[in-house]
Amino acid sequence: MYEQGLQAANLSKEPDKVLIAKINVAKVAIQEGHGREAIVKLRPLLQQAEHLGLKYTQVDCSVSMAEAMIQIKDSAHAQPELERALLAADKLGLKPLSAKAHYLLAGIFRASGDEVESLQHSQDALQLINAMQSDPGAEKLLERSDFKIMYERSSEIKQVAQ
Repeated sequence: MYEQGLQAANLSKEPDKVLIAKINVAKVAIQEGHGREAIVKLRPLLQQAEHLGLKYTQVDCSVSMAEAMIQIKDSAHAQPELERALLAADKLGLKPLSAKAHYLLAGIFRASGDEVESLQHSQDALQLINAMQSDPGAEKLLERSDFKIMYERSSEIKQVAQ
């Protein structure tokens, strides 16, 4: 479906639509376990988003690239990518991307044995998700599989720490 969306975006001749469609195709590659392939796709897309001044898309692309890096066990590069993305997301008020960045950072720190940092990032992710749920129209946020997984796993980390 995303490939069809990309074809449609290409016909539109709108660079932002094409860029978003390409990022979505790369996200599917991550979900299918093709992290290396996704990184190759996402690097130039991140630069393109920056060039076009698309802040949300830039942060989204950066978080996705870090997720792909984690998938291929490259936490050394994923962590600074997430930290940069988190700063930008927080500055721009992009709660969904901030929550995902915190969630991914919690996983990196947990894998490295740093339970204190893992717990802090898990709590931050939970706090952001709870705040988003209280926004009008977002009552069903946890019905989305991505937020449901982030919420459940962050809650598990919090419970284990207590």
